Amino acid sequence: MSLIQEEVTHIARLAKLHLTDSDVEHYQKDLNSIVGYIDILSDVPDSELQKVQGNTLHALIPRLDEEHRDISREALLECSPQKIIHHQIAVDSLGIRS
Repeated sequence: MSLIQEEVTHIARLAKLHLTDSDVEHYQKDLNSIVGYIDILSDVPDSELQKVQGNTLHALIPRLDEEHRDISREALLECSPQKIIHHQIAVDSLGIRS
């Protein structure tokens, strides 16, 4: 499968990205490389995938969620490089465009 420029432009519009023609060509090349790699992975036999899945079960040990109350809110606010206003971190406008 290969993406054409119109599809890349459509994806960019969905992501609310404004791309130039050269950006579209650049992302088309990158996205086609990713899609090509996924196509290669889809050709791997299921028997090989089961071997990989079996090896990762023992490697990923989840940690327990624990609540830590030993850090005060003020101490956390002091860590912020942003200005603190009314005990909250001040942020710039989000700049969301339609």
